[in-house]
Amino acid sequence: MDYVALVVGVVAVAVSMIAFVGYNCVYGGSRANLAEAQLGKVYNFVYDQPLNGEPERFLAKVERVYVFDPADTHRLNARSRYRANDPAFERSKTLVTARTYDGRVRNFYAERCHDVRRPLFGGRLFSMPKVAAYLL
Repeated sequence: MDYVALVVGVVAVAVSMIAFVGYNCVYGGSRANLAEAQLGKVYNFVYDQPLNGEPERFLAKVERVYVFDPADTHRLNARSRYRANDPAFERSKTLVTARTYDGRVRNFYAERCHDVRRPLFGGRLFSMPKVAAYLL
């Protein structure tokens, strides 16, 4: 009977350690800023959707980083009708194009991202989309 309790205890510790390592692989790692993202690196971040305000977590590999100067921003505001009548809208200056773990290419404004991390095993996790979908 003592061995059963010992085995159950060891299994419980092992499962909790695996869960802890898995959590750190996704949500841990070093803090980062998406405005200073490096090409080809994997980032995990929360993105605030502009219209409905619902935040959504993403795991994505950076493909391009665009930094708009004030002239570019003015030109975009003049041509675009996106939220043209919204006085509270202010266009961000850093646009990051990234590929999510499920293969979609998305654009993210870096100033709308928070809780940005570079996962410890981001590249490995990014190459396993089923595992990434389960953890996110």
